[in-house]
Amino acid sequence: MPMALGATVCAPWSGSLVGRLGPRRPLVLAGGFTTAGGLCLTNLGQDTSVPLILFAYLLIGIGFGFANAPLTNTAVSGLPPSRAGVAGAITSTARQVGAAVGIAVAGGLVAGTGTSDFAAASHPGWLLVAGCGVFLFVVARASQPAKQTNTA
Repeated sequence: MPMALGATVCAPWSGSLVGRLGPRRPLVLAGGFTTAGGLCLTNLGQDTSVPLILFAYLLIGIGFGFANAPLTNTAVSGLPPSRAGVAGAITSTARQVGAAVGIAVAGGLVAGTGTSDFAAASHPGWLLVAGCGVFLFVVARASQPAKQTNTA
């Protein structure tokens, strides 16, 4: 629920920010929240408090919410209008494939572990989530418009 709440609240806000300021700032926010949420869970253990887990999921959800609009905008704006539908479809498909692969990887990490080892087995998965957040910083940097030089 916290992840869904964060994404639901922040996705429209992200779209508004992209419309007013461009994709860079929402991508930086997405990277920050996703990285922070993933890092909160890298030391997950049996004694980890439920509020910390819920908070980390909220951070990840906020990151997801801020990421969707600028990623789609960046993909669509880089092509001529006649190809915008294709770019949007490819972005959506990539997001769905990424989610499916992520779930499969997470399941593979914890498969066959007992209840006492389950949390420790998830640590690489949370590091991967944090790494995806860091990757969003790279995408934000790439989405920054090139500096215009005055040739006059």
